[in-house]
Amino acid sequence: MTSGKIRSLLLAPVLLLAACQSQTAEKAPKEPFLGPVPIATRTPVDAALECLSKTPEVQRYPRMFAVHVITDQTGRYSSEEAGNYLPRDSAGMMVSLLQKAGVKQVNRSNTAVSEWEIARAREQILGDGGNVVVGDESLPFRPLVKGALRGSDYVIDGVITQLDFNTYSSGLEATVGGGGGGARRFAVTAAVDIRVTDTKSTRIVKAKSYSKQAVGREVFASVFRFFSDELFDIKIGTKSQEGLQAAIRWTLADATYDLVKELTGHKGACDVYLPKASQDDRAETAVVAPTN
Repeated sequence: MTSGKIRSLLLAPVLLLAACQSQTAEKAPKEPFLGPVPIATRTPVDAALECLSKTPEVQRYPRMFAVHVITDQTGRYSSEEAGNYLPRDSAGMMVSLLQKAGVKQVNRSNTAVSEWEIARAREQILGDGGNVVVGDESLPFRPLVKGALRGSDYVIDGVITQLDFNTYSSGLEATVGGGGGGARRFAVTAAVDIRVTDTKSTRIVKAKSYSKQAVGREVFASVFRFFSDELFDIKIGTKSQEGLQAAIRWTLADATYDLVKELTGHKGACDVYLPKASQDDRAETAVVAPTN
């Protein structure tokens, strides 16, 4: 037997015992950093939307709403930062806001799963975990029932047409990325064009443009407070743009309140929950019918 083979035989038991030993940590594991608790996103209009949901006009309203797309057509893009400043489609925001307002909805924004399951049900290979009784017959697959899908009465779509933002300090305006001494402000102006279409006739029922300016007050370095209970880290010159999203959500919330109020025939009792500036704006733009 060669010396190399003898050496291997002698080392084998040592390596085997070493493999059986448990590894001990050099230090005690650290507690994971969890960060802040996620909170529900709110706007200054949410209280008015929730008020609408409790009114008899909305609760008894039989019409079904659907949201199609709300696209970004501002053309605001940064090759050095996060690409598009806004999501390509803000329909999800409108769906959430309509839900707060209490109206009935059907999903028309993303029907991929429903379409896939309908296709499998048509092939009779989709089941529900057991037999389905239809009349006197027990079926091992999910049957397609005629008229099971609820159609919509109104479809909402729109475009984001304006997005402007500036930081300014002590009354001196500067573009995003600029500096300046003193307490800074971050102003975001957004405009959205929304239309409501009768699904059956394609007649446009409502069409209106909404514009909103949200002004944030700097409380820390590049951290601005827009609403009373939320902070948005703008991080001027980097990828974070939470304040811009807040302005769009606020604008859509304003539009949602008006649309639901007008379509359901609500008398305006929930206007008191709107921000004071919104109440004043509605009072100024109210159309007074001629008295002749």
